[in-house]
Amino acid sequence: MGKQPAALLEELRQKMIRLQREIERYSNTPVRFSGETKEAILTGERHRLARELHDSVSQQLFAAMMMLSALRSVADRDPAQAELSKQLDTIQKVINEAQAEMRALLLHLRPTNLEGKSLKQGIIQLLKELQTKITIEITWQLDDIKLNPAAEDNLFRIVQELLSNTLRHAKASSLEVYLKQLQDMVVLRMVDDGVGFDAKQASSNGNYGLANIKERAAAMGGTAKVVSVVGQGTSVEVRVPLSKDVAHD
Repeated sequence: MGKQPAALLEELRQKMIRLQREIERYSNTPVRFSGETKEAILTGERHRLARELHDSVSQQLFAAMMMLSALRSVADRDPAQAELSKQLDTIQKVINEAQAEMRALLLHLRPTNLEGKSLKQGIIQLLKELQTKITIEITWQLDDIKLNPAAEDNLFRIVQELLSNTLRHAKASSLEVYLKQLQDMVVLRMVDDGVGFDAKQASSNGNYGLANIKERAAAMGGTAKVVSVVGQGTSVEVRVPLSKDVAHD
């Protein structure tokens, strides 16, 4: 029957840890606004990691589910296997968590540009995709703002990064997303009611992709402010001035 469930799950766990570290390393690599070569390199690495997740990890998760199903059918037929049933419940939980993590990582690794969509359309697509992956109430108010393609892609990538954080870390039940043009400023604001975190510690450790988000905002002449309280959720606000480098030609 091949590997036992415990061995397979441990192998999966180690692989997921390795892939997640690679993804965070690439996400936290500063990406200059005009650094097309660096962005192209990062895009290639994201595609490679996405293929590995899909081709390797997803197949192993499927195999683990098949083994679990076979073992559960045995346990269900024998009342004396109560302890086995408990262990199988634990394994089921681990597999479910691994599947959720894989979905989050795949969302994080999806194409980084709008592919012909408007910024509003691209963000709505991401939000709807997130709703299919976790149980969460999402509300949004998005102005249909026209910026130059590079600025739109940068803001889209910031949203993608923040949504990936919500999926992987926040354990939130609700999320609010706002994109507004206030006079000569574009304001992106995302608020969740999740577990929160120590923002200072996360920034110093390079976690949650915060360094890259701030780098992208700064590259457009803007700022990114993160407010998070453990147990009370997280708010991220990005402000970008509508300068000649950002506004639509």
